[in-house]
Amino acid sequence: MKCYNAHTYEKLGFDQILEDLKKRVLSESTKKHIDQIRPIHDPNVLLPELDRVEEFSELLAFDDPFPIDGFLNVENTLGKLALEGNWLSAQEIFRLLRWMRAISAVRQYLHQRREKYPQLHVLANTLGFPQSLIKKIESVLDDYGNVRDNASPELVRIRRQLKKSSGELRTTLYRILKNAQANNWSLEQEITLRNDRLVIPVRAEAKGRVPGFVQDVSQSGGTVYIEPTQALPLNNKIRELQIQEHNELVRILQEISISIRGHAHELTDFQEILIQVDLIRGKAIQAQELEGIRPQVDPNGKRLILQQAYYPLLLFKAQQEKMEVIPLDISLNTKRRILLISGPNAGGKSVSLKTVGLLQIMLQSGFLIPVAEGSVFRLFDSLFLDIGDEQSVDSDLSTYTSRLFQWRQMGDHMRDKALFLVDEFGSGTDPKQGGAIAESFLERFVRQRAFGIITTHYGNLKDYAEITSGIVNAAMQFDTKGLRPTFRLIEGMPGRSYAFEMAKRVGVHPSILKKARAKVGTDEIDSEKLLKELERKNAQLSRLIAENKKKSQKLEGLLERNETKEQILTKDRKKILRQAQMEAKQLIQDANKQIERTIREIREQQAEKEKTLALRKQLAAAAPKVDPPIPEELHDPPSQTTKGKKSSSKKKKSALPNILPNAPMEVGSWVKLKQSTTIGQLEDIQGKKAIVSAGGMKLTINLKQLVRIQTPESQTSSGISVVRSTKPKAIPLEINVMGKRVDEALNEMERWLDDANVAGFRHLRILHGKGTGALREALRSHLWKMGYVKQVQDAPVDQGGAGWTLIELEE
Repeated sequence: MKCYNAHTYEKLGFDQILEDLKKRVLSESTKKHIDQIRPIHDPNVLLPELDRVEEFSELLAFDDPFPIDGFLNVENTLGKLALEGNWLSAQEIFRLLRWMRAISAVRQYLHQRREKYPQLHVLANTLGFPQSLIKKIESVLDDYGNVRDNASPELVRIRRQLKKSSGELRTTLYRILKNAQANNWSLEQEITLRNDRLVIPVRAEAKGRVPGFVQDVSQSGGTVYIEPTQALPLNNKIRELQIQEHNELVRILQEISISIRGHAHELTDFQEILIQVDLIRGKAIQAQELEGIRPQVDPNGKRLILQQAYYPLLLFKAQQEKMEVIPLDISLNTKRRILLISGPNAGGKSVSLKTVGLLQIMLQSGFLIPVAEGSVFRLFDSLFLDIGDEQSVDSDLSTYTSRLFQWRQMGDHMRDKALFLVDEFGSGTDPKQGGAIAESFLERFVRQRAFGIITTHYGNLKDYAEITSGIVNAAMQFDTKGLRPTFRLIEGMPGRSYAFEMAKRVGVHPSILKKARAKVGTDEIDSEKLLKELERKNAQLSRLIAENKKKSQKLEGLLERNETKEQILTKDRKKILRQAQMEAKQLIQDANKQIERTIREIREQQAEKEKTLALRKQLAAAAPKVDPPIPEELHDPPSQTTKGKKSSSKKKKSALPNILPNAPMEVGSWVKLKQSTTIGQLEDIQGKKAIVSAGGMKLTINLKQLVRIQTPESQTSSGISVVRSTKPKAIPLEINVMGKRVDEALNEMERWLDDANVAGFRHLRILHGKGTGALREALRSHLWKMGYVKQVQDAPVDQGGAGWTLIELEE
């Protein structure tokens, strides 16, 4: 985006945004890059940059700490290396190593999160990285940047000899020093280094007692530092070894520098990438402080909508001074491209204009901006600005002349993809002439179809906006009671200057105000009155809207709480049902265990009748209220003399009552389930369904499955009796067919479902396991062929998932 005013950044405050950004980046190279930031018009470049900043903002807010160690300025180091013949010192190579490790850490961090931050991953991992170079440098330098002893075989030999010779030299010197101390020639306890040679300190008056060379004298002159004659050969040898060591180190560093130079182009590319990552990180940190977001961006859109927009510099100031900042709402489109803002001085007109301009520049420079969700931006290819005093002595331009130059430039160069911002339009010369010239320019701006924000006090411009399509009036709201601005923008009506109200407040004499009103004229006074009434009604409407919003929010809160309570009740109800099912299942299991124990005891003890009766009573006491069937082992054994009679009686007792095929179904009548020996009493008829009481349970059964029977002889005043088969069995809510053949599993499932359906069960489960899925598919295919099956589905993940099938039967 081209900015036609040379002072655009300074006037809008973008230069301060960039200075703030410099405080948030890590390297000096990035700070230099910030000075080169310019607004971008190409969406193919801008939109990915906005995505990256948004991703980094999410990273800072929700992810592990980002690796920032090693974001160093290596520009000079790479520049030095680019010259053939130059080689790097160990510390320069170590600095480069830390920088390369930073690149590697950033690449690895983003690669591990490539699904979460795709744009950042593409930026850091597009190019291949010379990881082998890091390993090569690490084989030469240790963790402190020193050349390792084993960097080369020759260095190993030299340093080994140095260590040995240094040890011999120290032994010799300490022996001489100890002798000097014994003779009171030296008062020191340690040998020392002078002129890169190890020496012993000796009192000046005793220097002739220790043969050798004086290497130094203390400042007081009381001590001389002597290199003893005996140490001279060892010191010379050490010096020779040090020269050899230096030459070998230079050779090693030259060799590693050549290796690094071979990757110079790659490292230069990664320098740019690391600068971009550092810059994006700085933008994301700044966005967090400003609570900036990535708004909707439609590059060639027809709208510019700012919702709850803040002037960033005011936000920075507010954070320091604990002040309130009023957000701005502005909406422009092709039918209302220009907003003409009027109102009192110091009411916020200029800040509103700057807010639009600064946020647009920031967005097109890849920054997240402080606006609310729902804001929509388009991209502009040029920005025209006329704010403040542009007077120039050098150019011999007065304030008004310079402003005319800016307006002429707008008229000559603006197109439909331009944004223009003009503050105090028309001011700087005679009001009538200045207003007329401004209105003429405004007519041209409207024809050019650019988007713009204009502030003014001129009445003729407000009147023009009222009758011209493409331009709309807006006013800065003013507190008429306190006579202070509210800094809120109201679109659709012009603003008042409040000159008379302000004059009255500061104590201007009423007679002067009276004469001033007379000079203004009745038309102007009537217009002021009309605007005042409009403001009053608008304020009243705003209050009503705010009250309605509060009530709507309260209603939404009540609805939300009601839904939450309903969800809790539903959850609790399901929990209670599950608990009841579990308790019933456990009850039946306990009863069955008691039965098994009793049978085992009878068989083991070959109990007599009395013992059997006692065990039966014990079993009855432990049995659940829905009595489980009593195995025939617990029936009274028939005596030999009455065996035939007992058998006859038993057959008679188990015989079913006669069926009444033509008798109508009536509440209270006795019925029998077809294809079953279960009978019960009809309690209610609900359409095609019947409620039957049988064996202490209420069953819901299709009427077509019932037949009418005579009242059974076993019916007594104490309750209902159910005739059962000789060995009835409890019907489980779930079965396990894992590992069984398909035909075997189908037969078992079909028998079980028929019994469950007759018993009135509705929700059942089959455990078949996952395996290849063949058994599951066969079972489900057969289930859908059974007429009373309503629903078939996988169990929830926390209840077994695809290894279980949940079945719901028709009622």
